[in-house]
Amino acid sequence: MKNTVYVFLFVFLTLAATAQSTFQLGVNFDGQNTGAFVNVAKHTHRYSKAAGYDTLGYPTSDFELLLMDARPAAEWSNSIDDPEKYRVNVSGSYQCKFQGSGTVSSPWVASSVQNLIYDATSNTTYFELVVGGYPNANHGLVNLVFTNTRRSPKDTLNSGVTDIVVNRPGYPLTSTKVFTDEFLALCKSADFACYRYYGVQNVWDGEPVYPKKTTWAERKPVNYSVQVPVPELGVNDAWSWENIIALANILKKDMWICVLMSADSNYVIQLATMLKQQLDPSINIYVENSNEVWSGSFMAYGAYNKADAAARGITFDQNYARRTVELSNLFAQVFGANEINKRIRVVLGAQQGYSGRSDAHISYITNKYGAPKNYIYAISPSAYFGSKNPNATNPVDIAKGMTDDIKDQINNTANSAYRDNHFKRARDLQLPGGCASYEGGIGLPNQANANLGNQILANRTTEVADAIKYNYIEGWKNLGGGLANYFTLVSSYNRYGCWGITDDYTKPDRNYKMQALRDIIAASTTTVQEQDAIQTNSVQPNPAQTEVQIIQNNQPQTIQRATIYTLLGTPVLQQTTQATTLDIRPLPSGTYILTAQTEAGIITQRIVVVR
Repeated sequence: MKNTVYVFLFVFLTLAATAQSTFQLGVNFDGQNTGAFVNVAKHTHRYSKAAGYDTLGYPTSDFELLLMDARPAAEWSNSIDDPEKYRVNVSGSYQCKFQGSGTVSSPWVASSVQNLIYDATSNTTYFELVVGGYPNANHGLVNLVFTNTRRSPKDTLNSGVTDIVVNRPGYPLTSTKVFTDEFLALCKSADFACYRYYGVQNVWDGEPVYPKKTTWAERKPVNYSVQVPVPELGVNDAWSWENIIALANILKKDMWICVLMSADSNYVIQLATMLKQQLDPSINIYVENSNEVWSGSFMAYGAYNKADAAARGITFDQNYARRTVELSNLFAQVFGANEINKRIRVVLGAQQGYSGRSDAHISYITNKYGAPKNYIYAISPSAYFGSKNPNATNPVDIAKGMTDDIKDQINNTANSAYRDNHFKRARDLQLPGGCASYEGGIGLPNQANANLGNQILANRTTEVADAIKYNYIEGWKNLGGGLANYFTLVSSYNRYGCWGITDDYTKPDRNYKMQALRDIIAASTTTVQEQDAIQTNSVQPNPAQTEVQIIQNNQPQTIQRATIYTLLGTPVLQQTTQATTLDIRPLPSGTYILTAQTEAGIITQRIVVVR
C-alpha cells in the first residue's frame, strides 16, 4: 500500500511539474487614453477652424487643436459618473515643435505656452507647454490655438504648419522613442500571450458604406498627422500598420488583427505580405473577419456585411462565413497553405448569447468548402459576465454577484450564454484552437444601468478579482478553452463601461484586476496535464455526463480509489469505496484530470464532463 501511494504521488507531481497548459490569456488594446505615443499630438482629439487640410491631415490655414481631453466622464455636462471622481494626472512640461512659424496659445484651464522660439535656419518653431491644475476640475482639457501660421518663408501668412510634436513630460525632443515607457510597462504588467489590436485599428466604425471597397493605397501612412480616426477627412484608420507591427515586435507576443470586410483582395494580400516581411517570425497571427459581424445592427460593418450578402444572393451569416474562409485562403497565398492553423490562425467569430448563429456559419463552410478545420483555427465567442446583483447598495455584493452570473453561464443549459455550447461545437469540429475568446471580462455598467456609482465602485473591490479568476479558470480554462483575450488593457470607468483592467495607464495596479490576471497566468503555467506516455484512453465514456468506467482488455476494472482534479491541480471529487463506476454527476461541465488506482495500477487521464 505504501508503495502504491508513492507511485501515485510520483506520477501526479511529474504531471504538475513538467506539463504546460494550452490555455493562454491575452488582452485587447483600447484606442483612447492609453498614453501609448510619446508624441501626444498623435492622440489628438481633433483639429478645427481650418480652411483645409493637406494629404497628411495637417491644416493649411490657422487652426485650433484639441490636444487632449483627460476629463472623467461626463464632466463636460457637469456630472462625473465615477463616485471617486478619479483623474489621470497629466501635469508637467511638454516639449514641443512644428515645421513652420506662428504663434501658439493655450487659453483653457490651467495650461500655458512658454518659451516660443522660431529657428529660421531649420524653419522650426519650438515651445514648451506647461499643464497644471491637477486634481482640480477640467484638468487635462488642453486646447492649442495656432495663429499667424506660415509653412515656409515662401508661403503666405495663414498657410498652416506641419510635423507637430508635443512630447510628454520626461521625453525631450531628441528622444527617438515612439511608445512611452509607461505604456510598454503597462503592456508587460502581466505575461500576456497575445494582444488584440482591434481597438487601435478602429474596426468598430471603420467600414465605408457599401459598395465602397477599402484599398491598400488608402491605408493610413505612418507619418500621418494623427494616429486616430479623422472621419471628417474620410480617414477611418486609427494606427498605421507600421506602428502596429512596430509595437508587436517590441512586445514579441502573438498578435490578433481584424481585417475590414470592405478590404479588397489586394489589400489583404499586401497586408499579409507586410506582416510576413516586417513582423518577428516568432509571432503567431490571429486573423478575424472584421469585428462582431454576426450583428446586423452594430455600426457600419454589420450593415456592410448585410449589403454585401444581398448582392451575392446569400444570407447575412453565410457571407460572414464566406469572408472568413476567403481571408484564410488569401493569407495562405502569402504564407503558404502549410502555415494555416500554425502561424496563421483564422478565427470564426461567434455570438456569446446565441450559439446557434455559429451553426449557420459552420453549415455553410462545410457544404461549400469542406471541413472547417482546414480553414479555421478556432471558434471565437466572447467571455463577458455581468452581476446577479447589479442594484445592490454594497459594491462588494455587486462583485460577488459577478461570480454567480459566471456560474449560471457554466451550469445553466437554459442560459442563452451557456458556455459549453461553444466548447462542444469546437470539440466536435476538431478545431486546433478550440474556443478562442476575442473579448471578455466585466460587461457592466452601461448607459441603461441604474445604480451606476456602486457598479463602478464594484470594480475596485477584491471580490472583483475573485470573479475574474473564476471566469477564466473555472469558466473558460477548465471547460477546455484556448486563448482568451480580456477587454481592455486600460480605460476609464463610467456609464460607457468599466472595460479596462486599470483606469490609469501609469498605474497598472490601481485596483485588483491586474494581479488577478497575473494569478491566472501563473496558474496556467503549472497546470496538471497528462503526459503522452500515460494517455491510455482507458476511461469510458469520454466525454461523459453521469459516470465513467475504467476499461482494460474490454473489461471494466474495479476502482479502488480515485481523485478528480481541475486543470490547476485542485481536487474536486474523491471516491474511496471500491466500485466499477465513478459517479461524476456532482461536477459541472469542464475538463478534468482523473487519477485512479485499479488492480492493474494507476490510471491518469484527461476527462471531459458535459451537461
